[in-house]
Parts: sequence; C-alpha cells; structure tokens
Amino acid sequence: MQIKHKLLLWFAALVIALLLALAAYVYVSTARFRAQTFAERLTRKAALTQQVLALGDSAAGAMLASLPEQSEYVYAPGGQRVYSAGLNPDFHPSATWLTLARGLDSLAFTYQSPGHDERKEGIALTYNRPGAAGRYVAVVTAYDQQGYDQMHRLRQVLGLGILGAVAVVGALGWLFAVRALAPLTLVIGQLRTSQAGAAGFRLRPANARDEVGQLAAAFNALLARQEALAESQSAFISHASHELRTPLTTLKGWLETSLAYDQDADSLRVGLGRAVQELDRLTALTNGLLYLARLDGPDPTLPTAPLDLVDVLLEVVSTAQRQHPGRVLNLDLSEGVQQQLHAPSLRGHASLLRTALGNLVDNAAKYSNGQPVDVCLEMDTEMAVRIRIEDRGPGIRPEEAERLFEPLTRGRDVSADVPGFGIGLTLARRIIQRHGARCGCGPGPAAAPAPR
Repeated sequence: MQIKHKLLLWFAALVIALLLALAAYVYVSTARFRAQTFAERLTRKAALTQQVLALGDSAAGAMLASLPEQSEYVYAPGGQRVYSAGLNPDFHPSATWLTLARGLDSLAFTYQSPGHDERKEGIALTYNRPGAAGRYVAVVTAYDQQGYDQMHRLRQVLGLGILGAVAVVGALGWLFAVRALAPLTLVIGQLRTSQAGAAGFRLRPANARDEVGQLAAAFNALLARQEALAESQSAFISHASHELRTPLTTLKGWLETSLAYDQDADSLRVGLGRAVQELDRLTALTNGLLYLARLDGPDPTLPTAPLDLVDVLLEVVSTAQRQHPGRVLNLDLSEGVQQQLHAPSLRGHASLLRTALGNLVDNAAKYSNGQPVDVCLEMDTEMAVRIRIEDRGPGIRPEEAERLFEPLTRGRDVSADVPGFGIGLTLARRIIQRHGARCGCGPGPAAAPAPR
C-alpha cells in the first residue's frame, strides 16, 4: 500500500472516529435529557394522582390525563389495585415488584408494551393515607412518542451528517496526501528517468529544507560516495592489472628461458631460483592488493580489541630487524610516555595495525642508505600519542609527499634496485585512518595522534 493511501486511511479514520465520538456524545446526551425530562413529567403526574383521588375517579381521570397513552394506577398496602385510569392500561406489576416499590420513595422503570417499538416509561411513588395502615403505591405510565420521534430524526441527521463528512474527509484527505507527498513524488519521478543511471546524476528536490530535501541530500551524498568508490575501484583494477602483469611476464620469461636453454642442473637451478623470486614478489604484491581491496570495500567496520602500543612497536621493530639484518633500528619512548602509570593503549585491529607500522618501518629501513632508523613513541596530548619514524636517507620531494600515498605510486628518485610496488604507504595510511588517526610523511610525523 502506498504512503498516500495510508495517510488517507489514517486521516479519514481519525476524523471519522472523532465524528462518531461527537455524534455518540450528542445522541446519548439528548437521550438522557429526554428520559430525564419525561421522568420529571411522570413524577409530577404521579404526585398529582395522590392529591386528586379524593375528588373521585372521574374527576381524577380528567385532571391527570395529558401525556401520550398515559395510565394511572394506585395499589393498596395489600397489593390489590384500588384505582386505574387510562386509554390502554397495560402495566401489571408483580407482588415482588410492589414490595420493592414500597421500600423506596420513588422508582423509575420501563417495560415493553405490545405494539410499541420503544419501551414505555413509568414512575412509582409511595405514600401514606390518613387513617390507613401501610403504604400505597401510585404509578403513572406513558409513552413518549414525540421524544422517540425526535430521537429517530436525530439518528437520521447524525447518520447522514457522518456519511457526508466521510465523503468530504475522503476528498480532503486525498488532496492532503497528494499535496503532502508531492515532493516525494517529484523525487521518485526523477529516479525513474533515463538519466538516473548516468554518471553525475543528482536528485533535485522541490524544497531542500524539508524532510524530502534532506533525504535527497543524503541520497546525493551516497551517490557521490558510490561514484568515488567506483572510480577508486576502477583505478585500482587498472593499476593492479598493470602491476601484476610485470612479475607475471618476468616469471614467464625466466621459465621459458630455462625450458629452452638450461641444459644442466646448475643453470636450471638458477632459472628456477629467479622464477621463485618473481613468485615471491607476485605473492607480496597480491597480498598488498588484497589488503587494499579489503580496506576499500563496502564494509568499513573492523573487529577491534585493546592493544598495548609498546608491545606492538616492539614486535614491529623486531620483525623489521630480521628483514634488514645489520641495520640499526632504535625504539625510543619519550619522557611523557615513561611517566605514565600504564603503557599507552588503543582499540584496534592487531594484525592490520602491525602491517601498517611494519610498512612504515620497512619503508624507512629501505631508504635509509644504511643509516640508523629511529622509532619513537611520544605523548602528543594527555589523551593522544604520536608515533614518529625517522630515517637519514635522501628524503622525498615536497610535491611528492601526498602523491606517494596513492596506490601503486613510487617516488621518481627511487632506485630500481630498491624492491617495492608502491602499496606500503597507501596501505599504512588507510589502516591508520581506519583507526581514527592520521598518517603523513616529510618533516612532520609519520604516524600522528591515535586515541589512547
């Protein structure tokens, strides 16, 4: 069911419920007023019956009969009827009922009379006669034909009024729903056009400040992120296919050369060794590309756990030392860190964080020209730390400081003898950013504040 239909039904149901409640209140209030007014008239007739009985039956009947189908009765203390008057006396009380009436000063009642759609009404009053023992019961009954006719007309008026109101409410509700959802209908129409799938397509709401405008803005932002992700994936695939082609071509060349020219075991061993080296490079490149694809994927969440930064750095430096034997790698803790009661920690993904820091340390070791590499953990603020990684190599050009973080990009002054694919820095920055920190190169910090 469409929203406008739901709005119409809800609006109509609410208004109809209010109209029904109002009609019920009017009808019930009118019915109570009619019953109360008629009961008061019956009470006056019953009281008058007591007063005029001394004038005789004929005189009493002439003075009392003024209500529709009015009948008067008087019952002695013994239960026998001593007086009866009216056109159609149809009330026949039981002894039990008379006993109940004598116990009360006044009793209002109704009863079903043959030939009437509604119930006849009556009033019973008890009184004492001078010189007589026991209590007498005077009863007056009548049929409020005029009152019931008015109630019948009231029901008709209320019913027709509600039906008319339903028609008006339905029309107004439909107009309200259409007008209220017009901005949303406009947006849906734009999404159904042929331009909706084109690059650069954006929604244009009628009012940018209402809820539909905010929804359109959020949708446009989502489209922009999706386009950026698609462009990033396209560029990633293009770069990855180009970079994978190089080690595959080299590997194929070494295998074809060994197959065609290597005649002895020593030559074959050399060719296969070169092929294994290319396979190792291909494996390293593939792993790096898989890490990048994982970080650029649609699910940005990472499983995290509390990590001790000192332990992480010790492991990273130890691994880098094994990869670069003979290279001096120094791990320093600043005075601010040493003064802390507990080692700095953060919530992070242990494997990915070690990979990021390991890539930074490995990059510094490769380009340090044999000079020592310093890794220092510092207090940046009371609630943040800085990891600074410094080498004494040739450095990088200022204009290349940001470009080096793009996938599969290396500096122009990098020697071809230094192994690498241009993935390490990219992967390191992506991982560090996912941990809520910053990563930069040059004279500033290599890895900047992360939450403790």
